[in-house]
Amino acid sequence: MKDCFICIRKERSLDRKACGVGDSRMNVLMVISQFKPIIGGAEKQAELLAHALVRKGINVTIVTGWLRPGTPRKEIVDGMRIVRNFSCLRLFGAEKNLIVRILGGISYVISLAMFLVKHGREYDILHVHQVLYPAFISAFIGKGLLKKPILAKMGCSGLTSDIRNIKRFALGGLQLRYLIKKMDCVVTVNHEGVEDFRALGYPLSKIHHIPNGVASPRDGKTNYDNVRSVITTVRLDHQKGLDILLRAWVQVGGREKDVRLLIIGKGPHELELKKLSKTLGFGDSVIFMGEVNHVEEYLKTSDIFVLASRAEGMSNALLEAMSHGLTCIATNISGNVELMGTGDGHDIPRGEFTIVRNGLLVEPEDIEGLAKAILFLIQNQRARKDLGEKGRKHVEQNYSIDLIAEKYIRLYRDLLQELN
Repeated sequence: MKDCFICIRKERSLDRKACGVGDSRMNVLMVISQFKPIIGGAEKQAELLAHALVRKGINVTIVTGWLRPGTPRKEIVDGMRIVRNFSCLRLFGAEKNLIVRILGGISYVISLAMFLVKHGREYDILHVHQVLYPAFISAFIGKGLLKKPILAKMGCSGLTSDIRNIKRFALGGLQLRYLIKKMDCVVTVNHEGVEDFRALGYPLSKIHHIPNGVASPRDGKTNYDNVRSVITTVRLDHQKGLDILLRAWVQVGGREKDVRLLIIGKGPHELELKKLSKTLGFGDSVIFMGEVNHVEEYLKTSDIFVLASRAEGMSNALLEAMSHGLTCIATNISGNVELMGTGDGHDIPRGEFTIVRNGLLVEPEDIEGLAKAILFLIQNQRARKDLGEKGRKHVEQNYSIDLIAEKYIRLYRDLLQELN
């Protein structure tokens, strides 16, 4: 593997010598704290974007944490180079322990800093996923020492925003102030994120709104005749509002006894949610599927998708469901409203839902409104078909990962031109 990476560096050198500065193959270093085999929203987007960039001739290396023993420290996957730096976070099998988390964070920061000092000059631009402490380290070394352009992509807005989360770290406020001064640009995936960074005094000219992307399946849903299953594919934690969905299902299951709710995913609240489901007495109408390898197979055979989140950046799960042609219900929060085809942000009356261009919206925490929305779609085949088809078309035209990759390439080039 060492020889393999030596070859990579030689190839990059030849690329740059063979071409003019403006025409040489761009070398992008993506920084993300965890990556495959760990799967989450940020990780999925980093992988999708990296693959799309590689297909378009960009050299991409992802530097991340080595969090699972047995995972290769260095590998090349479909042209994408992955470097996993040491982190002791999961070596002890007790990552929920505060001391282990602190040690893991410190070991990751040190290994990332060492990698940037040693290898940072090999890259043209540093692209950091999430405006958290890895972004601070990347900016401190990449910008301060190496003079490389730094792009940071926001992960989430609202209640679980990157801005709120970084402030929870030690010296987080100081890190955020440094980033505001040093970052060359911030990419936000929704319009709320733009306002969040403007409020901090970050220049509007440096804020770029580029949504998440998705690889749409070739064939979408064609049969909207009957509803047999409602699906949600999320991390099982408080942010995703699954407690609200389960309580809404009491009303749905009481009237539509042949329809099942499939919950795909795992997370810290899994036992709590299963206990709530048992207490509510759903029996076989609610099925916790756990983490599955091929979510798309379940999306293909489901009829309605529900996202009851309290906060989002731009949901991968919602993007994927819409790309398959499922009729979708989501909460009235930034990111969701943009995908659903409305950005007006008007409040929805408690206990009600609203039909928008590409689906249905309800307010977060609204059990009755969510139940009504699900029942409406179950009982209205024409609405399911119309909204499902419109949603799929909207995603294909505006959120394809190839389209999003082109936007990033243009942004990379603009940043490099400004630097030169």
